[in-house]
Amino acid sequence: MSEPSSHLIDYSPRLHYLEWNPSGRTTVILLHGNSANAWWWAPVAREMPPQYRLVALDQRGHGDSEWVRPPAYAPQDYASDLAGIIGHLVDRGERPIVVGHSMGGLTTLAFAAHHGQLARAAVVIDAAITSSRGRDRYLRRLKSLPVVTYPDLDTAKARFRLMPDEGGIPQETIHAIAEKSLAVTEDGRWTLKFDRESFFGSDGINPMEAIRQVRLPTLLLRAERSRIMMPEAAREACEQNSHLRLETIPDSHHHVLLEKPRNVAIAIEKFAESLE
Repeated sequence: MSEPSSHLIDYSPRLHYLEWNPSGRTTVILLHGNSANAWWWAPVAREMPPQYRLVALDQRGHGDSEWVRPPAYAPQDYASDLAGIIGHLVDRGERPIVVGHSMGGLTTLAFAAHHGQLARAAVVIDAAITSSRGRDRYLRRLKSLPVVTYPDLDTAKARFRLMPDEGGIPQETIHAIAEKSLAVTEDGRWTLKFDRESFFGSDGINPMEAIRQVRLPTLLLRAERSRIMMPEAAREACEQNSHLRLETIPDSHHHVLLEKPRNVAIAIEKFAESLE
């Protein structure tokens, strides 16, 4: 698949997205995780067949989309953005498949629960569908992280790390993602280009409550070695709602988009074919 085209939507907030294969007959909307951006989907996009039109959105406060004040970065806020712009992204009457990873998976659940009539199906990739005291403490700590800047792009790329930092992802993939995730500051230094206020101290949603409201065919796609989407919680979610099914990508970690992009692409493709 060729390199994507870049687009801005005149919405409030102004939103940016990447598009691969605009002539594809099935539209798949891709939602990244917290502190990430649309470019994190590039490895998966390269593995998808040409019948899929891929639209990767920079969610508010991330990538090249606008920041919001006062801060409003709950999954419902992201989901409302998608509901508001979906008519811009797809032809009238078309219902896309919405796919979200991590925080984007929580956005997908909020969207499916409250705006499900606008989509055909949903895929939730390694999102936290239950929490714990340890996770809640971790999310509160993220909120207090300082803004770190670097003197030049090379230093910023060298210091770039994933959270969690695991999975044996190729260094060239990390460097490519880092370069798309950094921006120059007003004083000529470099920093990550997302709003730190998007770390607001919690997940901002009761995922199991949202899951009970979903009426779309929904795939839970779990990374086998992840500590984010726990297997017991994923199985419980499927037991609570017959619209859900579970699939696990073997020997993979939370950043499965970067670690096992072909496996992710195959899972999305198989799920989309099952809807026919």
